[in-house]
Amino acid sequence: MDIDKEKLKGLLWAEAASYRADCADWKRNTEALDEFLGEKTVGEVALELLSENEALRKDADRLRSATAFVQKLCDSAGKQPSVATGYLHDILAAMGKGEQS
Repeated sequence: MDIDKEKLKGLLWAEAASYRADCADWKRNTEALDEFLGEKTVGEVALELLSENEALRKDADRLRSATAFVQKLCDSAGKQPSVATGYLHDILAAMGKGEQS
């Protein structure tokens, strides 16, 4: 999902603040948020962002595990871990190019 998260955050805060204050800007803020979201609802966008965050966490966990594994291999082989870790990053990046999220 490709969405300007900072702009979305600003629109959501403006929406919430104007709703709580029951001010005249509420309708204008709601219209701006609706225009930004297009066909999607706030709930749909929130679920997509949660899914994206979970995928990123899993990728980070996988990279940390792989890096720790390479570190152990390097320690046992007496090699420089930075070289092997660099290769590992290249391999994981190449693997990720074929994946679709």
